Amino acid sequence: MEIGSNPEKTIQLPSTIHNCASVQDLILFVYSNLNISCDRDQGFLTERIILSVRNKDVSSINNDS
Repeated sequence: MEIGSNPEKTIQLPSTIHNCASVQDLILFVYSNLNISCDRDQGFLTERIILSVRNKDVSSINNDS
């Protein structure tokens, strides 16, 4: 991942961050078994989040979900 204006400086993301091929894959990974989990665990949604730095990306994720 490139940060800032110097492409020579990179950071390594933690291995716990999951890389997905598509937005749908990301949504299914983060919110797997949504219909089952919400019925038995009230904290299911509050423990999961998809972050984005741009509002247009948030809108795209919301539209795809």
